[in-house]
Amino acid sequence: MSSLNPQPDTPCVGICSTAIGDDVCRGCARTFGEISFWGELSQSEKDHCWACLSVRKVWLAVVRPLRGHLEVVSQAGRESARFTLRDGSVLLLGQPYVDGGRRWLPLTYGERELALEVSLDSWPQQLSAWLAG
Repeated sequence: MSSLNPQPDTPCVGICSTAIGDDVCRGCARTFGEISFWGELSQSEKDHCWACLSVRKVWLAVVRPLRGHLEVVSQAGRESARFTLRDGSVLLLGQPYVDGGRRWLPLTYGERELALEVSLDSWPQQLSAWLAG
């Protein structure tokens, strides 16, 4: 790593879950494609990936207690996520945002929508209750 570039060459943290079938790595939050072709990506593609990682890490944290499969969906330059639960139902995760000093994550499950306050310690219980309801 160059002293002029404070960013490492790759986001890899050495815990790659794409080897066990994940589309989004639980370690670095890159997609399987980004990991596979990292050496071939342009600098702007790498920069875009780096910029997306903090949001993807929020998504990974939210779905961690659930069983299923997370996919990143890119549309018109913005990302969202689709989490397919083991029963085949789908949880859609939007872009996190801050409002009033609190951090929120918009979710859609079937016809129901929720702004999950992920800045609260109780968000996992709120998510479980909402999914069950």
